[in-house]
Amino acid sequence: MKRPPMGRRHLDVPAVLDYLEARLDATAMARVEDHLAGSCSRCRELLHEVGRLVDAMRADRTPPVPAAARARALTTFGVRARVQDSELAAWRRARLLFDSLAAPLPVAVRRAVGEARWLKFALDQHVLEIETEPESGEQVTVRGRLVAPEPAVHRIELVAGSETLTAWPDAGGRFTLERVPTGAARLTVESPDHRWRLPSVVL
Repeated sequence: MKRPPMGRRHLDVPAVLDYLEARLDATAMARVEDHLAGSCSRCRELLHEVGRLVDAMRADRTPPVPAAARARALTTFGVRARVQDSELAAWRRARLLFDSLAAPLPVAVRRAVGEARWLKFALDQHVLEIETEPESGEQVTVRGRLVAPEPAVHRIELVAGSETLTAWPDAGGRFTLERVPTGAARLTVESPDHRWRLPSVVL
């Protein structure tokens, strides 16, 4: 059966999330806005509910998971360290491969990414890519992608000012840290096998 046009269909949660996160193209964005501007109070209420949830998640500053709890979880779900703790003691140094402040991006790429800064680090044979984008005030959003086997078992920690933020990449290696204070920042990456310190960067 043919589905009714967007103007007469209710929005679902993925569509509302894509709209709030500005992931829609101009045509899809206009369709959603036309629908919300109509008489559909149900979808406007869904927009408000999802918006409140997203704001609460962004404001959340849940402390890092205790190491003992994480170790139990890894054991429970069958992810076990392949080296002894004594072998894990030594920090490895990540190597900076690229910084768009030192090696500016081509003009066409700069137009596409705006004020975003791009960094790329080598973690032995793995790669960590980071994009920093200014937010309002003295804060930035840090988005990244870890190219490594089993990226989801890697813990990424960022210390900036008095804030300590932690991220666990998804299965594709992607992660986001929001409302990161500007200034000098220290990044570390830990896996069940190894851990790396990145050179200090100024956000």
